[in-house]
Amino acid sequence: MQEPEEKKIALELLETEQAYVNRLHLLDQVFYTELMKEAKTAKTVPEEVVKMIFSNISSIYQFHAEFFLPELQKRMEDWHHNPRIGDVIQKLAPFLKMYGEYVKNFDKAVELITAWSEKSPPFQELIADIQKRKVCANLTLQHHMLEPVQRIPRYELLLKDYVRKLPSQSPDRGDAEKALEMIFMVAKHSNAAIAEMERLQNLWVVYQRLGLEDDIVDPSNELIKEGPIQKISTRNNSTSEKYLFLFNNMLLYCVPKVIQVGAEFQVHLRMDVGGMKVRQL
Repeated sequence: MQEPEEKKIALELLETEQAYVNRLHLLDQVFYTELMKEAKTAKTVPEEVVKMIFSNISSIYQFHAEFFLPELQKRMEDWHHNPRIGDVIQKLAPFLKMYGEYVKNFDKAVELITAWSEKSPPFQELIADIQKRKVCANLTLQHHMLEPVQRIPRYELLLKDYVRKLPSQSPDRGDAEKALEMIFMVAKHSNAAIAEMERLQNLWVVYQRLGLEDDIVDPSNELIKEGPIQKISTRNNSTSEKYLFLFNNMLLYCVPKVIQVGAEFQVHLRMDVGGMKVRQL
């Protein structure tokens, strides 16, 4: 007899989870552990830097290795009597929120690896040495670190497929649909957290360029566009460089500072967007 389609997908979930736990083991128990040991003994890189690179990978590894993978294995061994995985994935979903921290930190982590590889040859050598091992399969640390970032979308795809292939009368239908909804919400939450963090970071950089003027610094503002303009003087037909920042609620008319100590621009005029009109020229 041919295996039912939903069982094939559940087995694919189990197989990819086993491979994923091996990847997490490599990140946490090999890269992180050995780089941390190097930081403590040889002091070639600060311990804080190693912690910042790997973020909360240890918690992610423990959760998958000690809870989710064993639960999934038990389910697949007992599939004949109890063909369901929806309830196990429902238990998994809330814990996936801890991926938010790891995903938000990913770009910064990659920057730190690059910066410290240049600053500290022993740090670079140790990473290169680990990368040569068979377990790394000729892939870089950065490549392995990308795996947790891609894992939640992978769960979503597999579970969508699983729900699609489930017979309408399957005892797992209700649980599987609820699990898919929960995974979808976690993925959305993770993406929204990253977008909000990026927005606030970009906003803060703009505020610093403007000299942190009290009445302008507001976390709810949204920068829409910025750029230089030429002001033409009708009196003597000369031009001068100005700079505009358009926010959702105001337009800042600025002058670039000649001596850029602290701020890059000086705000000359602030105009409220309310009542403004756009005219095609």
